[in-house]
Amino acid sequence: MTHRHPLLKTRRTGLLLPLFSMRSVRDWGIGDFTSLRGWLDIVDSAGLSVLQVLPLNEMPPGVNCPYTALSAFALDPVYLDPAALPELAEAPEAAAFMASAGFKARLAHLRAAKYALYDDVRALKHETLWKIYQAFRRNHAGKDTSEGREFAAFCAENAYWLDDYALFRRFKDLHRWISWTHWPRELACREPAALEATARDSAAELGFFKYMQWAAQRQWGRARRRAAELRVSLFGDLPFMVNQESADIWARQGEFDITLSIGAPPDTWTPEGQKWGLPAYDWNAAEANGFEWWRQKLRRAESLYDIYRIDHMVGFFRTWIVPEDKRLKPHFDLEGEAAQEDRGRRFLKAMTSASSMLAVGEDLGLIPPYVGKVLAETGVPGYKVLRWEKEGNAYGDPARFAPVSLATTSTHDTEQLADWWHSAGPVERKLFWRMVSGRDEKPPAFSEALDPILRKLLTAGSRLVILPYQDLFGLKDRINTPNTMGPHNWSFRPDVPLERFAERHGGRLALLKSWIEETR
Repeated sequence: MTHRHPLLKTRRTGLLLPLFSMRSVRDWGIGDFTSLRGWLDIVDSAGLSVLQVLPLNEMPPGVNCPYTALSAFALDPVYLDPAALPELAEAPEAAAFMASAGFKARLAHLRAAKYALYDDVRALKHETLWKIYQAFRRNHAGKDTSEGREFAAFCAENAYWLDDYALFRRFKDLHRWISWTHWPRELACREPAALEATARDSAAELGFFKYMQWAAQRQWGRARRRAAELRVSLFGDLPFMVNQESADIWARQGEFDITLSIGAPPDTWTPEGQKWGLPAYDWNAAEANGFEWWRQKLRRAESLYDIYRIDHMVGFFRTWIVPEDKRLKPHFDLEGEAAQEDRGRRFLKAMTSASSMLAVGEDLGLIPPYVGKVLAETGVPGYKVLRWEKEGNAYGDPARFAPVSLATTSTHDTEQLADWWHSAGPVERKLFWRMVSGRDEKPPAFSEALDPILRKLLTAGSRLVILPYQDLFGLKDRINTPNTMGPHNWSFRPDVPLERFAERHGGRLALLKSWIEETR
């Protein structure tokens, strides 16, 4: 079972750093696909062989959470590097715009911001990209040039999602981003004549949305080729659901129930439970076509990643439903453990048989025992968060973690190790330190405890070990605080760009590399 997937044959240690955090001196206030290439070299210099980037799906205006995306397939153009597009050399209008004082002032503002200003970055990039696209459209679109042929091939290969996505984006712009449920009936119901009319009348705009996806794929492809050269595996993320206001829900209305919202049941951290505002699956319809939507998501993901995280793993076994009708009580969509276990097993078997990527199941929270059982059956690693692996008054030794698992100190949705250490209290710190040090003694200050904790993590029996960037440096900055909204979420930026990273943190990277070599 351990060696079922080739990536689990040996220990692989990686870094969790979202793409938006991959700062460079040339970025536009948010990490981008060009920055990714430079950060891969940093990862390699530390002896790491996995880079986890979190979801890259396009988000709607005013949103910075990729788990409420407007497409399960489209990469977010906010991560594009317009200055690196070859078509820029043929676009004098774009070059003149980028040389203007107004552009430079906006860019300087974005680069100086404490957080990633998603909407402002997106606006500046879209304005620039439209000018570049106009030159591409004049010179290559629909023409027998190498660029024209490559773009046409991309559109044909990805038509299974790209056509609906482009139409949806165009309709959103035309209707000022109101809900698709309030569009004219012929559009909301996808009447073919209405869709064909828009395709004729909005050819330039539809082409623009497709062009940005092609540009994103090319820039990602360059980064992925660099990762392959360095033997670094790219670890992506497939969210459990998309926004109701997404191309997917609009295009596949029969597979979702927008009168219901999914969430999480009450637990120690959220006694009232959680409502995520995302629609529920119609599981009968989803299974009737063999989980087609998810298999298509895997097809798309294979062009991007080597490993993928299945978000909210327990939701495929049983989904917490919060009806929009306040008179109805929240409940699980499927009752009975046998039925829940069977549905999750059917889903996981369908996923693992449909892709050569390594799947990792996010199985954190209140998880029924059968979830771990099915993950083990299918060879899918689950999570082992050091501070949650506790039985009674003893924290588990990571050396005893099952090989088919992922060991880490924290996740993008939890407080970082530094915050937990200070809030855990003296009793918990002492118990945790006993696991780390093997001694029953008063724990040291966190600054002295951090390195032994990280070294202990690296002794895990898990074949995947992931170090969150913040925990590597003992930072308290969070990636996301669940049930909160604001610029503090999904916007963390390191203290220095990649170009100066080795100068500032080279010693830390060298130390990490030595630990990895010692604990192999």
